Amino acid sequence: MTYLKNKTLQQGKYQLQQKLRQNAFGISYKAINTISKEVVVIKTLQLGSIQKDYISTLSRKFLDEARRLAKCSHPNIVPFHEFFQEEGLPFIVMDYIPGETLDRVVLPDNPLPEVVAIAYIRQVARALKVIHQNNLLHRDIKPHNLIVTPDNRQVILIDFGIAREFSEGATQVHTNLISEGYAPVEQYFLRAKRTAATDIYGLAATMYTLLTAKIPISANLRVSLPLSSPKEIRPELSRRVSDAVMQGMKIQLDDRPHNVDEWMTLLLGSPS
Repeated sequence: MTYLKNKTLQQGKYQLQQKLRQNAFGISYKAINTISKEVVVIKTLQLGSIQKDYISTLSRKFLDEARRLAKCSHPNIVPFHEFFQEEGLPFIVMDYIPGETLDRVVLPDNPLPEVVAIAYIRQVARALKVIHQNNLLHRDIKPHNLIVTPDNRQVILIDFGIAREFSEGATQVHTNLISEGYAPVEQYFLRAKRTAATDIYGLAATMYTLLTAKIPISANLRVSLPLSSPKEIRPELSRRVSDAVMQGMKIQLDDRPHNVDEWMTLLLGSPS
């Protein structure tokens, strides 16, 4: 099915306006709720690269994403509206967040002042604490999934597509979908120990990019390719912040801070 501007869903309740984001499996559109006049985002499957016999499996995964997102209510997490199926496809409706993703703000050559990067990452950390309190790992913390609004500079975490439930410290089977540079080494394996430190790696790696305007070396390559610290790249950065970033990006899971508050204490001198 090809989705075009002005296509309607749910008997005219939603009208698609423009494509926003697309990856191998999913595609998101800006849309209008014709009843409330509210602008929303509608996410569904990207059919071009999906075999027909796999659509039902991915539809169940979309429903799982909706359930996970609905559990996590926080000012720095994109609000969930509803989930529905139509014409054999799943749809997730969320708030439309105006603004730019942080990768577009920073890359390729616009590192943020340290105080601004800290202000942004504190907001993400607060969102991540709520996610972990719901026994979820986001597993895809990166600048591409963080929208900064133009009005009050609020940062909103989006895309729960590969979020998964976890039991702290238990060996579990998760999909090995990864974002190069932001995924810790254990995320490259289907079966591995899972803790909150898995997301702390992504949080610290995101801070690395905000401070340096560089995507970190992939975790699975860092044995042979050492990672320069933020302070080595920008000598004016504080030693405390640079060291906290590198501690959060330790290759071995048990060497990282165990939870968000521990890492924020390293970053700020106190939890956030």
